Amino acid sequence: MFNYKITLEYNGKDFQGSQAQNILEPVRTVQSELESGLSRFFGENIETNFAGRTDTGVHAVGQVVNFKLNQELNTIETNPDKLLISLNSFLPQDMVISKITNVPLEFHARFSAKAREYSYKIFLRRHRPVLRLDSLMWHKGPLDFDKMSARAQEYLGHHDFKDFAKTENEENTFCNIMESCLIKESDICFKYKIKADRFLRHMVRRIVGELIQIGSGDSSSQSSSLKTTPAEGLTLVKVYY
Repeated sequence: MFNYKITLEYNGKDFQGSQAQNILEPVRTVQSELESGLSRFFGENIETNFAGRTDTGVHAVGQVVNFKLNQELNTIETNPDKLLISLNSFLPQDMVISKITNVPLEFHARFSAKAREYSYKIFLRRHRPVLRLDSLMWHKGPLDFDKMSARAQEYLGHHDFKDFAKTENEENTFCNIMESCLIKESDICFKYKIKADRFLRHMVRRIVGELIQIGSGDSSSQSSSLKTTPAEGLTLVKVYY
């Protein structure tokens, strides 16, 4: 038995999230499409482990997945580009494997991970954007970058993020934020970058919602007033091991 780790990119627009769903009517997910393509390519049933779950519409450029095979892939060392080209030909156009490596059998994409990094893009303009519509959030009004940036710094450290969770059923709502910063890529594009040991569901999108409230001049921070920003602005950038 051999264990393989891949780095996966995908556009989440047409996926019902990353995780395969056990329901009567099948839906299109990243995991189901990936496992289907890998199984056809290798000629055996492939089950995958994802480093993190992404919701409907959320993208990834650095999702990490591992799967086990009965066969050894010698071409990883001799001709990795040829192997990737062949693998990707079995996948849909909105996902691609950018890297594949052999890892120890005990490696698990999710449980071996130490931290994950996300980014969220905000487009600021009165008129709607026409390019990259599925990879950013459009905000019509101006935002105060300095106030948002100052608030972003306050998330750093070990805190209880229960007010940013989608539901109240989370048993552990504490997260250690290692990086939290707002970057002004241009006058009309802000990027929020966050790295943590773990994330609650919708946590990043609700943090961005609070940042936008503050940037708009609303100082309210009650959880009931926080909005969950659209999924399309969010991207899983990197997983750390």
